[in-house]
Amino acid sequence: MLLTRGLEERLETLFKQGHIVGGLYRSLGQEATAVGSAWTLGPGDWLAPSIREMGALFVRGLDVRDMLRQYTARGTSLCAGKDNTTHFTVPALGLLGPISPLGTQLCVLNGVALAFKQRKQPNVCMTYQGEGASRTGASHEGFSLAAALDLPI
Repeated sequence: MLLTRGLEERLETLFKQGHIVGGLYRSLGQEATAVGSAWTLGPGDWLAPSIREMGALFVRGLDVRDMLRQYTARGTSLCAGKDNTTHFTVPALGLLGPISPLGTQLCVLNGVALAFKQRKQPNVCMTYQGEGASRTGASHEGFSLAAALDLPI
């Protein structure tokens, strides 16, 4: 949690200096939610964080250098400098990056959860949604499908 807070404070300084490409979406006051919930996931589980769950990314295995390269759009970043913030997916760590149309990430994660169920794997999927995503049709469709198919999400 302290790592998240410290890095976000540094990123805010870099943003004000013009070194951050795109936007900066802080998780001020929400660090414990991301870290605590991500900590409950096991190996092989999948997580689909939103733009404000940086702490969850650290729990899943990313480090400060990964995030600094990503936010400053370096060629060595997870998106090879082609995107910013947390719009990346790292299958080896079970990370599905945010998808710009709010609420749609749950629909994609349902596919991962369905694969777990069909393969009889004991894994689960988890995502985060704010008030914007939770009022979209995609979000409601995603939750309805997850419930109808009894998916591990």
